[in-house]
Amino acid sequence: MADTPMSEVWKLRCELDGHEQDVRGVYAMHDGGLASCSRDTTVRTWTPTGSNTFEAHVLMGHEHFVSCVAAMPPSPNLPSGAVISGGNDRTMSGQTVVAPVVNVWIEGNLAASLKGHTLTVCGLASDSQGRVYSASWDKTVMIWDLATMSSVGKLEGHEQAVWSVLPLEDGGVVTASADKTCKLWRDGKCVHTYVGHTDCVRSLALFPGVGFVSCGNDGGVRLWAVSGECLLSKRVSDSFLYSVAVLPTMEVAVAGEDRTCKVLRDGEVVQQLPHPGSVWSVAATSDGDIVTGCSDGVTRVFTRDAERAAGGDAVTIYEARL
Repeated sequence: MADTPMSEVWKLRCELDGHEQDVRGVYAMHDGGLASCSRDTTVRTWTPTGSNTFEAHVLMGHEHFVSCVAAMPPSPNLPSGAVISGGNDRTMSGQTVVAPVVNVWIEGNLAASLKGHTLTVCGLASDSQGRVYSASWDKTVMIWDLATMSSVGKLEGHEQAVWSVLPLEDGGVVTASADKTCKLWRDGKCVHTYVGHTDCVRSLALFPGVGFVSCGNDGGVRLWAVSGECLLSKRVSDSFLYSVAVLPTMEVAVAGEDRTCKVLRDGEVVQQLPHPGSVWSVAATSDGDIVTGCSDGVTRVFTRDAERAAGGDAVTIYEARL
């Protein structure tokens, strides 16, 4: 990294403390705010108050671990938008004690708990039509209409847990599964299966104008054309990769078990952002910052903008945690 121009180097912007257990999901919202969810059963929204400061608001309503979070921008049906979170189920002696739910939060209040999955909800996404997609260990994706707060469809066909779901620009939907495949769905039917990963596929991200990116437990990152062709395949880690995001610059960020978030440009790793523990989730903001959720309970933001970079004290605290 010594030869990389300073403008190309991500530095710590801030560390957002507050969660009491692993941060399992992070999301960059349309208005510059962030959302995070945790094994501590809470969701937090973070509103920027300065170049490297955020104000937290805690959303309480889940009864068990929260494993994923997303948001919907404002629309005619939801003028203030919504935050969406997915929860783990909990069983005891074979009986469900806490059912998995998709919670919908509007203006900081719990508006609905959507039930239908039988196992943990582990992935969430929304489309431009106001639909929410939830992926689950029960091998299905459920489709929800937030105007009626009801289910309007289900995608079934994977042989193992579905970890991630991604609506495409052309109206299709891609899913990623522990059965080592991704699938393309149109009008509720599977029209193509993408084969190439050698282990569980954990995460998907849109690669605008081209297709999508996937990563998984095989330590690999793949760029796919929607038509089915694998355009790039790169193994970047000897450990599991849990999450992938695409930046506005078309660079790719991947997070995983090896305690790093890696940044790829043209298929090559150009920077590694170290963390104190497993990095469960990564998101990209509209202005090119990288957001991560770590097993140490901290949400972190990294930036290339010198004006938003953290000062010396914050960097010292971050480095001491590594």
